[in-house]
Amino acid sequence: MKTLKYILLGIMLITIIPVCSSQTPVINKQVITLQSVPLNAAASLLGESKEVLSQRLGSMGLRDVQITQNYAKSELLITVGDTISNKTLSEVLLIRGNVSFKADTILDLNKENLLDVHADFSKPAYPTLCITFRENKWKVWENLTARNLDKPVDFVVDGKVYSAPEIREKISHGKISLTGSGFSTTEVRKLVAVISSGLVPLKFTIVGNN
Repeated sequence: MKTLKYILLGIMLITIIPVCSSQTPVINKQVITLQSVPLNAAASLLGESKEVLSQRLGSMGLRDVQITQNYAKSELLITVGDTISNKTLSEVLLIRGNVSFKADTILDLNKENLLDVHADFSKPAYPTLCITFRENKWKVWENLTARNLDKPVDFVVDGKVYSAPEIREKISHGKISLTGSGFSTTEVRKLVAVISSGLVPLKFTIVGNN
């Protein structure tokens, strides 16, 4: 009887283990090849671009990311094993990171001007991009908002207007929160990553995507 019991138990284990294994999620690695524009970019710029993109993908919360350089072809090979849509990943990699507010003057959102950039998801229906300028830029932002009361101020990324909020009052504290305007959770995360990581020195195009 004991022998029969162990045989039955062994059969159960043999049949159960494959079923459990088949339910383990498998994440396929995405591999994207970026080609610099123009070709034959300086090796130093290729290396700097790699560092910015690595920081950007880290800011997106992605793990299992590898970026290798091919100096001979002026290419970057990006491998991502974490879960992210191919569309979003491609967008994040191709954005240069020229971000600004544009009205009668332009105020760049770069590391020299910004103290903090973060996302606020406390209200899930209204993902919010929160921006704080360094104190030496508070007056610049205050003057810009004062001159443009009840007018739209363009929020621009690489020449594309992402949002055009109207200024309702003069802002003296150097802070702004952008919400609505079609901003999704993914879009806000992407913008935080782009702004906080800085400008990519080189422009790229995708020449391989699988």
